[in-house]
Amino acid sequence: MNNNQIHKQFHFNKLLKLVFGMAVVLQLIVISYNHFSGYHHLNGFNELVFRVIRGIIYSMIAGFAIAYPDLLVINYLNKKLQWQQGALKRALVQFAFMIIIAVVVSSLMTSFAHWLNPYRQGFQNVLVNNMLIYSVVNAFFMSILEAWIYLDESTKEKIRAEQLHQQLIAEAATRAKFEAQMLIEEEKNKYARKLIEQEKKLNKSLELEIHKRVLLSEQLNESREQLNSILANLAGAAYRCYFDEHYSMKYISEKIFDISGYHAAEFIVNTQQTYAAVIHPDDRDFCRQSIKEAILQKNQYEFEYRIVHHSGKIVWVSENGKGIFNESNQLVYLDGIIVDVTRRKEAEFAATESERNYKELMDLLPQPIFELDIEGNILYINGAGKVFFGIEMPENSDEKISALDLMIEEDVPRVKENIRKSNQAILSTPIEYSVKRPDGSTCPVLIYGSPIIRNEKIVGRRGIIIDISDRKKYEKKILQAKEALERVNSTLEQSIAERTRQLTETNTKLLKVQKENLQAQFEVLKQQVNPHFLFNSLNVLSSLIDKDIAKAQLFIDEFSQIYRYVLETIEKTVVTLGKELGFVRSYIFLQQIRYGDNLNFTVNLPSKLLKLYMPPLSLQVVLENAIKHNIVNESHPLHINISHVDAWLIVSNSIQPKISMGNSTGLGQKNMVKRYALISDKEPTFQVINNQYVVKLPLLNVENDERIDH
Repeated sequence: MNNNQIHKQFHFNKLLKLVFGMAVVLQLIVISYNHFSGYHHLNGFNELVFRVIRGIIYSMIAGFAIAYPDLLVINYLNKKLQWQQGALKRALVQFAFMIIIAVVVSSLMTSFAHWLNPYRQGFQNVLVNNMLIYSVVNAFFMSILEAWIYLDESTKEKIRAEQLHQQLIAEAATRAKFEAQMLIEEEKNKYARKLIEQEKKLNKSLELEIHKRVLLSEQLNESREQLNSILANLAGAAYRCYFDEHYSMKYISEKIFDISGYHAAEFIVNTQQTYAAVIHPDDRDFCRQSIKEAILQKNQYEFEYRIVHHSGKIVWVSENGKGIFNESNQLVYLDGIIVDVTRRKEAEFAATESERNYKELMDLLPQPIFELDIEGNILYINGAGKVFFGIEMPENSDEKISALDLMIEEDVPRVKENIRKSNQAILSTPIEYSVKRPDGSTCPVLIYGSPIIRNEKIVGRRGIIIDISDRKKYEKKILQAKEALERVNSTLEQSIAERTRQLTETNTKLLKVQKENLQAQFEVLKQQVNPHFLFNSLNVLSSLIDKDIAKAQLFIDEFSQIYRYVLETIEKTVVTLGKELGFVRSYIFLQQIRYGDNLNFTVNLPSKLLKLYMPPLSLQVVLENAIKHNIVNESHPLHINISHVDAWLIVSNSIQPKISMGNSTGLGQKNMVKRYALISDKEPTFQVINNQYVVKLPLLNVENDERIDH
């Protein structure tokens, strides 16, 4: 059949309208989909107009290239295979020709268009998309052409039937006697009506088929949009690859660019890069072995490893996937997802380093530091605690050491009650207990503790243990000295009158000095390390580790300086003002971590005074009393100033007493006066001047005094 015969059956004007309408609709759909899906962005209105016109021209050429073969196929099938004689065979042949025509035309048109203006998306991607689009368009096109041909033939049949009917009426009028001829004509009419009914049913079937194909096309487009949206919103890059030496990618989402710096297209079938090449060399064997083990057991695999970013930096990723097997139980693909976990790994490394520094600091402390769970089992104990109790923490986490096992039997009920109160967030004061030593003896201790809170829930208890055996010995000696004094006084009063009285007064003064000396030494020993200050500092450090690792590290350094100073001066009588000021600056730094800008501290001293001497920790006692007895907040900042008058150190602070504080016992001031009395005739003074609390501390020149350990 040539073109003239085709145009007689299907007029060219009708074909031109059909092709042009198809071209316009197709280009509007394709250009809109490419633009809004991100497959190809339009740069301005001029490019939009150019692409629409160019697309309509290409589509019309393709439409005529498809239409004529379709018409030839339809006419051929109408002659050889009628619907009522072989519908299934006709549909299969028609579908095969439809695919062949679409593939050939799309290949020719795509190649020609790419030759004129190369595609930015890649020839292969455009070719596959065009084949799919041309196949759908050809299915729709062939259905329209066939329906239109059937409609025309039905109309012609109707006309022929009417003409036949008129002829039958005319012949019936003139040939009434020919009954047999009339029956034949009636049969023809019946057959014509039957054909018309068949055509109606066929047209209805074609309409239903066209509607189904339109719905199928819409569902396909919707599924694609949903898939693209899901892949774009995933936290990681989804992939499907072969389990070969390169992990050749059959598919990988564009999210891989955010993780590795390489686009997905570079990995597809190893176009420009292999995924195996970006895995860190030290982790490649580990990755392959992890996947092999999961495949052998047909389980999911999940592991973490490093990759080398396009920029050269190291990126930590977590990969989760599973092997896909065919019906023959052979591995076909690996399907999975790759997620960037670099920030989490860096946080874990930082937390581990902070915890290590924290435990190293705890091991430097001479007092035992402990952490318990809510049942009283030991979670952590520092080096001093292990030596003090003679224990080692078990390597197996299932094995527990109970803190109750370290206490004497009489104190166990009190310990249990204190743990119960701590678990209920009931505050408790430091309590004295007796604990067991490695040699079987017992030792009196003072335990400071507070609850450990995680996520607003009490999970245990943390504290410090102070050995008070020396304090108990001093108390016993003082009591014995007092009893001895009383016995001496009683004996002397009974034996001698005036001489006894004079001797008694002399002895009383001597014993008083000895007692005050012992008491002063005892107070100095207690003041060397204030357990409240130590415990509060540990709590501040614990909270800083969770909030600001850098500031926590600085806190640890300053805290170490304080404790090192305490250990160095524990047996010294005096230290230089320069060393004492260095210690005080570290002490004030820790307090300012707690109070912030609400605590102000200034020093105005000449360098020549830094070589003079004073009892160690004297200045710290004055500063601690100022902070302890005054309000320190944003509305009432505390100002502390250190200056001098000649060889006297002047420490002043604003007076803003705490409402809840009772009357001060003055033990700190009394102890400082006694300590100065042991080494000098000068003594400190404490005054209130112009709403300022002023403390004057004498600075001593004791370089040549051999009685003083400096």
